[in-house]
Amino acid sequence: MNQKLAYVWVALTLSLLICAPAQAGRLSDAKSPYLLSHAEDAIDWHAWRIETLDLARRENKLIFLSIGYASCHWCHVMSRTTFSDPSVIKVLNENYINILVDREERPDLDSYFMKIMSAMIGTSGLPANFFLTPDLVPVFAGGYLAPKSKYGDPGFLKVSMSIAREWSNNRQNFAKDVDITRAQLKAMWQPPSGRGPEKGGDFRKRAQRHWSQRFDRKYGGFGNQPKFPQPNVLLFLLAQAAKGGAPNLLDNIYRTLDHMAAGGIRDQLGGAFHRYAVDRFWQVPHFEIMLNQNALLAQVYLAAFQLSGKPLYAAIARGILDDLILRFRLSRGGFAASLDAESEGGDGQYYTWTRDEVRAVLGVRESALFINSYVDTVHGLIRGRSVLRHLGATDTQLKSAQRLSASRTRLLKARQKRVPPSRDDKVLISWNALVVSALAKAARILDEQRYLAIAQDEMRYLLLPLSSRFGLSHHQWKGAGSGRVFLDDYSFLIQALLDLYEADFHIDHLDQARQLMTVLIEKFQAAPGNLFQLTPLDRTSRIPSQIIWEEDGLPSGNAAALTALHRLVLFGAERDFEAPTRAIIESLGRYLKDSAPLATGLIGALNFQPNEAHEIIIVGNRNYRDTRTLQRVVNRTFLPGTVVAVIPPNAKKDNIKWPLLSARPMNDNKATAYVCQKRLCKLPVMSPDDLKRQLDSIYSN
Repeated sequence: MNQKLAYVWVALTLSLLICAPAQAGRLSDAKSPYLLSHAEDAIDWHAWRIETLDLARRENKLIFLSIGYASCHWCHVMSRTTFSDPSVIKVLNENYINILVDREERPDLDSYFMKIMSAMIGTSGLPANFFLTPDLVPVFAGGYLAPKSKYGDPGFLKVSMSIAREWSNNRQNFAKDVDITRAQLKAMWQPPSGRGPEKGGDFRKRAQRHWSQRFDRKYGGFGNQPKFPQPNVLLFLLAQAAKGGAPNLLDNIYRTLDHMAAGGIRDQLGGAFHRYAVDRFWQVPHFEIMLNQNALLAQVYLAAFQLSGKPLYAAIARGILDDLILRFRLSRGGFAASLDAESEGGDGQYYTWTRDEVRAVLGVRESALFINSYVDTVHGLIRGRSVLRHLGATDTQLKSAQRLSASRTRLLKARQKRVPPSRDDKVLISWNALVVSALAKAARILDEQRYLAIAQDEMRYLLLPLSSRFGLSHHQWKGAGSGRVFLDDYSFLIQALLDLYEADFHIDHLDQARQLMTVLIEKFQAAPGNLFQLTPLDRTSRIPSQIIWEEDGLPSGNAAALTALHRLVLFGAERDFEAPTRAIIESLGRYLKDSAPLATGLIGALNFQPNEAHEIIIVGNRNYRDTRTLQRVVNRTFLPGTVVAVIPPNAKKDNIKWPLLSARPMNDNKATAYVCQKRLCKLPVMSPDDLKRQLDSIYSN
C-alpha cells in the first residue's frame, strides 16, 4: 500500500475554464450540518448511498471521496480554496462521482478509509481525500491540497487530472496497479490469528511503559508537537498509578493536567478544552471544541481529584461540564457534537483578545491585573491577538482564577456579544452517553445534585429510540433519527447507565443496561470470543466489516463493551454474561499482540476482572445522613475496578436478578458498608474512618 502510483504525479498544465453550474441540492435532505453546508456547492456532491455507488459502477466512473466534519478548520479552508476553484469543479463534475461524508455520522467509513490513508501515505488527518475506482479500490489518498502545486505538493488539480487521464487513456496499466492494491486491501482486513503473548504477560504494564517513556517531563503530555490531550491514555495511567505504578508516574500525570489547564488549549473564560495544541507548551490551540473529548477530560480531572484531593482538578471538571451545559446542551434534548474553530472569518477570533479589548471591558486598573495574569502579547499570538492562558506558576492558577473571578465573568459576558462559532447540533448517541457518564460521576464525586438531574434528563432523552425487542434504532438525532446504529452507541450507553446507577441507585438503570447488552452481543459479535464489530452483523455494506480495538483519543466501543460486561457480571449478571466475557478475555491476546499501548481502554477493562475487582455495598436509607457519609467516603476515593451499590435495609433477601443487591445486615441499626471481592467481604464497618482504611488497603497489597 506504500507504493506510489506513478501516474498520480504526471505533470499536467491546464488553462482555467469557466464551468457550467452542476446540479445542486443532492445533499439538501441530509441531516448532517457538514453535508448541508455543501448542499449548494457547484461540485455535484452525493451522499454515500448504495444508489450512488451503483451509479459509479453503471457509468464506470471514478469516485472522488472527501471525508470531513462540521468543525474541521482545514475542511473549511479546502472548501473556500480548492472546492471553489472553477477548474477543480469542472474536472470533478466531468470525470468523477463526487461523494461527501461526515466522519461523525459514518464512523464506519471514517475508520475504514483512515486506516487506508495511514497505510498509503504514513499519516492520516482531516480532511481526508481519496480517488477510488468504481469498485472502491483507492488509487490516491491525501489530506488538504491547494488547487495548484504549492510547497512541493502536487496540487489538487494536477492529481485529479492525472488520475482521470490515466483512467481514460491507459486503463490496462491502471488495472494492474489496482489489482495489486486490491490484494493488499484484502490482506489488511484479515482478522488477527494466533493467541498473542504467553500467559503471564500483562498488557497493562507494557502500555504503561510505552506511554511513560513518551511523557514530556517539562510541559507534560506526550511527545513534542502538536500535542493532543489523550484523555483515554490519562485515565488508564491514573488507574495504573492508583494500583502502585512507577514512582514518577503520578508526577508526570499531574504535570500534564496542570499545564493543560493553564494553557491556551483550555478556554480560560468558558472552561472547555480545544481539540489540541499546535505547540509543545499547550499555548496555541486548534480552536474547535469537541463534545466527546471534553466529556472524557471531565472524567480525567474528576479521577485526578479523587486521587490527589487537589481542588484545582475539581474546579477544572466543573468548568468543563458547566461550559458543555451552557453552550452544547440543546433545548430539544441532548448535547451538540462540536463548536467550530472559526468565527468572523478567522480561526480563534472568538477566543482571542488584545490588551485594548480587555481594558475596554475591565477598565485600566482592573485590567492590569488580568493582563499580567492571562495576556501574553509576545508569544503564541494569532494574527496579533492573544490566546488567554495562565502566565504564572501552574500551582497558582486556581488562586488566580478565584481572585479574578469577577473579571473573568465580565469578559465572558462581553465575549458572548461577539459572533459565536457555529455549532454542529446533531446529537450523537455515543458521545452524549459519554457526557451522561461524566455528569453522573461529577454528581457523585463533587456531591452536586444539579449534575445528576441533568444526567437523568439526558438519559431519558437518549433512550427514546430504544425498543425493548430490537434495541437502539439510531446513531444520531437531528429532528429525526439517522436510521443507523453502531457498536459505540450501545457500549457507551450501557456504560452511562451503569455510571448513572452508581449515582442514583435506581435499579431500572441496571435492567436497561442488561437488556441493551443482550442485544449488543446478538447484533455485533460474530462468534464467541470475538471482539465486537463496529456495525451490526446483518448490515450489508460495500466495505468490509471492522473490529476496532485501537484508539484515536477515545476508548473504543470494544473497550466500553468489555468494561460494561465485567461490571454487569460483578452486579450479578453472571448467568447472562460471564461465559461470553471470559471467552473474550481468553482470546484478547490475538488482538493486542502488537497494539496494546494503542488500546488503553480495552486493557483498562482488565481492572474489572473478578480476581482483581471489588464490590462495595452500603446498606442504609439513601436519605439518611449516616448513609450519605459512607457514600461520600467511597465517592472521594479513586477506585478503578470497583462497582458500588447502595441497598435499602428492607432489600430482598435473595435478589435473583441482581445478587449483589441482596439484603445484608445493618449493624446497630446504622448504615453499614461492605468491601468485598468475589462476594467475600471484609468485616462490615459503620464509621467513615474504618471504611476509608478498608478502601485504602485495596491496592496496598
